[in-house]
Amino acid sequence: MGSFDRKVERNMVKLKKKGKNPVIKATASGKGSSPTFGAKGDGDIFKGRKIILPGALSLIAILYAALGLMGPATGENQTLFWVTIGLYLLLAVVIFLRKPYLRVDKNRLYTSKFNRDKYLDASNVSKIIHNKSKIVIVPKGKESKWVFYRFRNFFDTEAMALRLGEFAHTNHITIEKQ
Repeated sequence: MGSFDRKVERNMVKLKKKGKNPVIKATASGKGSSPTFGAKGDGDIFKGRKIILPGALSLIAILYAALGLMGPATGENQTLFWVTIGLYLLLAVVIFLRKPYLRVDKNRLYTSKFNRDKYLDASNVSKIIHNKSKIVIVPKGKESKWVFYRFRNFFDTEAMALRLGEFAHTNHITIEKQ
């Protein structure tokens, strides 16, 4: 155990010299150096609601319960059967409660994709396309497009288009209306 402690101490000294202290990440202003993720940071936040996947998971759980009640199940199978149905419903509730969002900051865009928070700098945005039913943010390079639908996720695309228009004007990004 002693040699492990010495290795940790040596690595801490190296990181402190580089200015990457993992224990104290605050700068002089008191904020961390990394971007603040999530829908609770600075900037304008537009929230939607996921209903398709939770609805599909709930439907699968109901169908599974109906099929299971038609056929007899015994002992351990009965317990596992109800646990599976309960977990499907729990997953549906968790996905329903986690709202998709777009946060527009001064020079960054934030969203959640595949249950991970992502951000996109203004310098990495190629163009923004919007119409009544959806908004598409096209990044430079091989990254996938960010698409926000009015009917699928209940985003207010008109308000988003106005704010993204200001963002595009400030950061010199082309914006297309369809």
